[in-house]
Amino acid sequence: MGSKGDGVMSPLCYVLALVTAVFAAGCVTLRRKGKAFEGMMCKFMASFGFLSVAIVGYCTNPHNTYYFCLVCFALFFGFFGDVLLGIKEVAPTFRGKLIPLGTFYFLIGHIFFLSAFISISGFNLIALLVGVAGFVFALVMIKVLKMKADNKLWIIMSIYYGALAYKIAASLVLLLADPRPAWWLAFIGSVLFFISDTCLAFLYFTPVKRKNVLVTAELSTYYPAQILLAMSVALM
Repeated sequence: MGSKGDGVMSPLCYVLALVTAVFAAGCVTLRRKGKAFEGMMCKFMASFGFLSVAIVGYCTNPHNTYYFCLVCFALFFGFFGDVLLGIKEVAPTFRGKLIPLGTFYFLIGHIFFLSAFISISGFNLIALLVGVAGFVFALVMIKVLKMKADNKLWIIMSIYYGALAYKIAASLVLLLADPRPAWWLAFIGSVLFFISDTCLAFLYFTPVKRKNVLVTAELSTYYPAQILLAMSVALM
């Protein structure tokens, strides 16, 4: 399970997390007001904030370099995914290409998060089976709900949900074995990510009427998820 660090986070990390939360709130507010470009810029700044929290957290408490590197790679891919999905808001003409590409970048990010958790806890068969179950469930539900996804995107989305389910299960394995604050944040962040991406799936691939409600729910769970996952580095 790995040795413990001091489990104390630098005050600068709290400040960065707060600033990131302010940009996140700005993005939610601006998106609800229909200001796509301004909302996109706030989203980019918040994504940069996630990385800053993780990097400063590690520099002030350099405990597990391997975990830190994997989480940083996850946040980097999430940043690029945010860029692609953010551009979609101001250039809807490219929506059909940007959504699958952004989804793929986030999928790679989730795989890095998952690898970070497994690097600490080791392989767990039950967690893997939860991931497989998530993949099969998504495979069926995308067809049942008649989501607008071609065969290639259908497979990518199913793998994506399998990775999300595996990620939650792996973080829970960590938490049950060692209930330190870092793993509480990792687990809660993973659950919030699942909720956020579920809202996003309905927004992108179903003809929902009350989009503002789903947009608010998606962004209000996505930003805390990324902040908590980044903070797990600082509390190692």
